[in-house]
Amino acid sequence: MSANERSLIGSVFERPTPSTPSLPSSRFTGTPGTGFPAVPHRSKSAFARAREETKGNAGVRLSDVPSVVPTQVPRPPPVLDTKPIPTDTNALRRQISEENERKVAGMTEEEIEQEKQEILEQLGSGAGDLLTRIQEARQRKSEQEASIDAKKKSIEDDVSRQAIEHHIIQPKQVAPGLATRPGVLRVKSLENLGQTVSSRIPLTRSSTRPSSRTGRKLRFAEVTPNDVHVYESAPVSPKRTVFTLPPPPDTKDDSIVSLGTFNGDAVPMRRPHPADSPTFEKAVRHSTKDNTEPEEGTPEYIRRRYFPNIPANDPSLAWMESSSTEADHSAPRFDLHGTPIPASLSVTLPSHLGLHHHAEGSHAGYTIEDIFLLSRSTIPAQRASMLSVLAKIARRLGQQFRRPDFPEKIVEFSGKEGELRKRILATGLAAIDQIGSLGARAVEVVWECLVEWDRSTSDLEGVELMLAPDVVSSLQLDYFVPQVADVLSHAALPPESLAQLLAITHWLAQQSNELAEIIMNTVRLVPTILQTFVLTPIPPREESLLPNPLAVQLLTTLASASRSNASALLEPADALLRFVTLLPPSSPFPTALATSLLTHTLRFYTALASYGLYSHIATTASQYFFALGTYVFSTQTQDQSQIQDLKPSSSSSSSIQLRIAWASLVEAWIVCATDPHATSPPHEVLWSQVCGWGWAAEVRKLREGLGKGMSEWGVWAAVWSAEAAWLEGARVNGVKGGEGERKEALDVLAVGYKGGIEFEVVRSAVEAIQRALGGTRDEVQSSPKAVSTPAGVLSSALRLWLACLPPPSEGTSLSSPPFLLPFNDLSTLCAILVKHPIWSLPSASGAYLQVHLRPLTGLLVHFHRISRYIPGTTPQLWLAQDLAFLPRLLPGDEAHAFAMLDALSLIAPHFAGIQPHQVPEGITINILRPFFEHTIRPDQTVYIAPLHPSPESIAKSTTLRLPGLSTTEGTGAVGAGEGKQKPKTGHPLPRDWLTSPLTHLLRSGTSPVFRALPASWTASEVDVVRATLLLLFVARRVLLDHGLGEFVLGPAEVVFACMRVCMLEHGVVGAGAGAGVEEVFRDGVVERLMGWLLAPYTRSAPSASPTSTSTSTPQAQPTTASASPLPAPTAQSCLELASRPYLQPTGTPFYQFYTDLVALYTAVSFAHPGFAALLLTPLAMRYAGDYRRVLWCESGDGGGVVVRWATVGVEGVVCAGLGWEGWDGDVSRVGEADIREYLYPAERDGRLLGAYVQSLTSAQGFLRLVAVHHIACAIWADLQVQVPASTRRAGDVDVAAKLLRVLLSRGDGGAVHAVLLYRQSPRGAFVWPPACYEGGGDDGVSGGDTLSGWRAERLEFVRGALGDEPAERVEAVFRRNQK
Repeated sequence: MSANERSLIGSVFERPTPSTPSLPSSRFTGTPGTGFPAVPHRSKSAFARAREETKGNAGVRLSDVPSVVPTQVPRPPPVLDTKPIPTDTNALRRQISEENERKVAGMTEEEIEQEKQEILEQLGSGAGDLLTRIQEARQRKSEQEASIDAKKKSIEDDVSRQAIEHHIIQPKQVAPGLATRPGVLRVKSLENLGQTVSSRIPLTRSSTRPSSRTGRKLRFAEVTPNDVHVYESAPVSPKRTVFTLPPPPDTKDDSIVSLGTFNGDAVPMRRPHPADSPTFEKAVRHSTKDNTEPEEGTPEYIRRRYFPNIPANDPSLAWMESSSTEADHSAPRFDLHGTPIPASLSVTLPSHLGLHHHAEGSHAGYTIEDIFLLSRSTIPAQRASMLSVLAKIARRLGQQFRRPDFPEKIVEFSGKEGELRKRILATGLAAIDQIGSLGARAVEVVWECLVEWDRSTSDLEGVELMLAPDVVSSLQLDYFVPQVADVLSHAALPPESLAQLLAITHWLAQQSNELAEIIMNTVRLVPTILQTFVLTPIPPREESLLPNPLAVQLLTTLASASRSNASALLEPADALLRFVTLLPPSSPFPTALATSLLTHTLRFYTALASYGLYSHIATTASQYFFALGTYVFSTQTQDQSQIQDLKPSSSSSSSIQLRIAWASLVEAWIVCATDPHATSPPHEVLWSQVCGWGWAAEVRKLREGLGKGMSEWGVWAAVWSAEAAWLEGARVNGVKGGEGERKEALDVLAVGYKGGIEFEVVRSAVEAIQRALGGTRDEVQSSPKAVSTPAGVLSSALRLWLACLPPPSEGTSLSSPPFLLPFNDLSTLCAILVKHPIWSLPSASGAYLQVHLRPLTGLLVHFHRISRYIPGTTPQLWLAQDLAFLPRLLPGDEAHAFAMLDALSLIAPHFAGIQPHQVPEGITINILRPFFEHTIRPDQTVYIAPLHPSPESIAKSTTLRLPGLSTTEGTGAVGAGEGKQKPKTGHPLPRDWLTSPLTHLLRSGTSPVFRALPASWTASEVDVVRATLLLLFVARRVLLDHGLGEFVLGPAEVVFACMRVCMLEHGVVGAGAGAGVEEVFRDGVVERLMGWLLAPYTRSAPSASPTSTSTSTPQAQPTTASASPLPAPTAQSCLELASRPYLQPTGTPFYQFYTDLVALYTAVSFAHPGFAALLLTPLAMRYAGDYRRVLWCESGDGGGVVVRWATVGVEGVVCAGLGWEGWDGDVSRVGEADIREYLYPAERDGRLLGAYVQSLTSAQGFLRLVAVHHIACAIWADLQVQVPASTRRAGDVDVAAKLLRVLLSRGDGGAVHAVLLYRQSPRGAFVWPPACYEGGGDDGVSGGDTLSGWRAERLEFVRGALGDEPAERVEAVFRRNQK
């Protein structure tokens, strides 16, 4: 140890060892003389007992310390000065100096030398100079402090004098012991103001306690007036009522005692600096500079009052400065209930409501950003509170999103609901793994953002909802779903939160089949749900949960997703028998809950039976299901009695759902028994067992007591479907094709449908659909069940009618219908329904809406089958119905679509008025069937179950749910994915589904159809093309004849189909009719059929003299203010849209397809006129200029080949009806063939204008018209529609002058005259060539030889741009033209 360290710590002195060491005393020395130790009281703490023992044995334990012999001669003990500790700095310094001198005097020479060396090592060689400078600085400071003390003395005298003047009462003396009494505050040290410390430093301390604790006494420092600081108290809380006095009255009242006048100087406004403080001088100097008090509440005011010693520019006070950006007070604020606070109210609410605990405290309430910030708080209670607010805000946003007319809409959040939904959801997911109230609030937030947000679709089954794919992708399912399983398994949250987690899981299962697979594959999730919400104790205990029907519904949803899920849920299916064996009357659960559990259990069994699974339960538990059937019939009787008593019960709706579920389950089991080989495993239920159980009579009994009200239409539909399934099964398994079963059924049905209640139900359903379809689109979308429910009734009735027909093998014609139906009303309804815009709802408003359209497709399918038996139905009408109904079918209707393809075999040329000599015999449509079947079902591994099961569907179905919109659009969707993923289904069919054989021909190398064709299929490419074109032509004629024109292909679709025919470079040489043909488009029949298809979209020249239109040609208008808006491009009118179903699967743009087609034309066409006409369609001005540059500038030798070969006349050009800029807006002309869609707006591209000038000498027919028109419009201002002639831009004038100079220099008289005299207008009648090249008549002559009108304007422009000589040449042309 160094000497310096010894000087700092001091020496260790040992006590003198007593001569006779005393024996260690026992710890029980002070105990009573009885010999027993005193009982220690448990009320005393261990520390208190230790202190007592220490005090009792202090004298004894002193002798226990062993002696320690010092290693060196101890120095004499220091003389302790018992003088009071000085409070003055100088006095303390002098005292320390004296002690140091005494220590040095007592040190040896070696110790002094050692201390010096240590000082030099620490401070360096210049330590002496350093100490000298320090001493000098101290002297100077002492002199300054002396002057400050003088000033301070004068200030103290002033304060004392003011105190005497204001009669300030000095504090009284307090007893000496009061200052050290426990509980007295430190401020009581004012009692010793001016006194010195009289306590002495103890010379000896207890040897058994640490020096810091033993013998310690409380000592106060010397307190001076400068050490006393008075702070203003914080403002009183708004919760406390402030006591105020009324102002004194005007008249004097002696009973009022004045409390004095407040003097603001009585309380110091800032903390005074101590006189010896190093900042005191600075504070005094600052006070002399600026004595003005800043405004209260400003940062400077806060600094002076609470932080006077900190400089104004200190970075630690930056938090007080106002933000550089103004707070957005327009942002909505919310209270703790999630209710928006009006802006006018947020500035007036008091702070005790808890609405000011945020960064901007002047406004009550929390902005959405404040809530998001506080929801990440580390304080669980605060975080839970903010999550609760977010949950309520999410509910309000969901209502605002679902209802445009929501009365409490947050206007600032309009259009931002989706973004806020994802942010709120992410906040809830961040706390989903917490416990207690925080975890419960997090679950509530997630539930609000998912389940409650989509509350309108919570009960929707049978379709992949896919409502918000972006929301699902943000859930991080690989973490979230296992976390839900963990939370449910621990059951640490309240029952309400557990039920919300169940609802969240069901919401996920509803979204897609892939999410359902994830739920099924998550460890312990499904078993935990079963254990928590299904397999509850029977009878229920107070602390246990009741069964939740939503858990059974979740099982149904999972089973509907895939066959594999349904197979995995067979084991839990046994556990649900508890709800079947314990019927509601004997169930320990409430009746409503028991009925709901039973209903969902039956639906779950129906889902399994739709795959042909678990049907053996009908045999093993037959007695329980027999009792169930009896109970279901009894509920119907009870409901009927309540209706007669006019006392409807709340259980009526639940009993109706129970009857529907029971009838649907019976229907599914009957279908399983129809073909026992289709079940898994086979022969689970047999037809003989179904007959023995008497299900047909049991289902028929459900008709008894039913009314015709809308609430019971669902029961009627279920009963008729079950009875139809029974008759269809009897036709297969019954004696004589089920003749006896049909007779038994007709005996009952004939009575009901002959003016009975069944007939009234059917008629009411027809009227209900007609009323619903007559509403607006929003009304239909808001209540789709208003259409789907009555459509289901009609579909079941028609199916039952068909089931009553004898087998077709009997060969007998139908002499009379099985029972009467309103066939005329049904025919009219189907004609309206098939053309109604309700079919566009899934693509426009959500794919989930297609589940409501399934009953409509069932109605169309069954009516199409019945239509053949209705008198007056011609083959053409039946074919028209077939072509119109097929595009309306949905996924799951593939089997019906295959059956409807049979109608195409009836097509004959005479359906379209084709004479036998015009087309050869042998064109058969049946060779196209493989292509159509693949279009309907492109993926053979996916089989979507129909709405009602069939023996085929229960064996092949892979899912019971309709796919989402992204997969149902198939290859015909405009916005379908760019990828090459095979679509799950072809329904709904695209508009051009009839042209699908051409697609497979072009891709024959990769087409799966050609790989699976049977050996008997020997048709050639030409045969397939002939059959396809004939089908297109006949279909158009038949559909137009029966008022179904909207199903006819548009001009762009027909043109693209013909383009694909031309892309078939080489035909397949074989035994077919097209053998020996090199190119398919050169086949005579193919040419003729393509011409017939394109003819309606071309415009022939008028029969009168072409010059007759000149007199009615209006002048070109200089403005487009009165022009009507252009029609929007559609697949019928735009080639880019029409080609998407074909090009999108390969990612090929139409521009590339067009360039390949132009190159093919120059290579193999040899100026084929039909091929050339197809190349002209993309030259319309509404297409991009790239298409025009390909043909005019880039094809062949700079465009010359195509321009020279394409000699198509104006009357042979296909017009798609795109419209043109400046058209007159005649609605009747929308889609009408008009050449002006190629002419307007005028071309402005310089490269194209140059190509037009070069091709004037070689172009013919339509291309010559295009070139002359665009050149003339670029030169003459009177032809330009965009701007008046007086306001032409300088650049346009220069371009016009250059074109005119080049044109006149070429010397071609015909081309020059055509441009000089060209006349055309975007409005009125079209001026046909050659009248448009000849000035359009004499409307420019005013009389004599004087030129006027457009001729005069053009001549003046030529004179100003080129000079007099060219103007004279042009004038001569004008004069010859006017004569």
